[in-house]
Amino acid sequence: MMNEKDKKVDVSKRMFFKKAVVAVGVVTAAGVAKSLSTAPTDLDKRKNRAQYEKEALQQERVMLQKQFVVMTDDEKKQMVNEILKNHYKETA
Repeated sequence: MMNEKDKKVDVSKRMFFKKAVVAVGVVTAAGVAKSLSTAPTDLDKRKNRAQYEKEALQQERVMLQKQFVVMTDDEKKQMVNEILKNHYKETA
């Protein structure tokens, strides 16, 4: 037979599990609500797409204005010397 003390323990365990289940449900509901409220709208997507296209067009214009210039041998030697000088500074 169960005495009074054992009955109280069972009730408290049940209450703990009920409260834990409710807490998990609340956390889950909050997570779902947050994901729904922060989801990008179609208007946001269109704005982002328009901004991306504008930046891409601007970058394309910049790249079209650039020209390829071949370095002279002296410029190449100077660049290598600067790289080596900086390398030896860092290792010293």
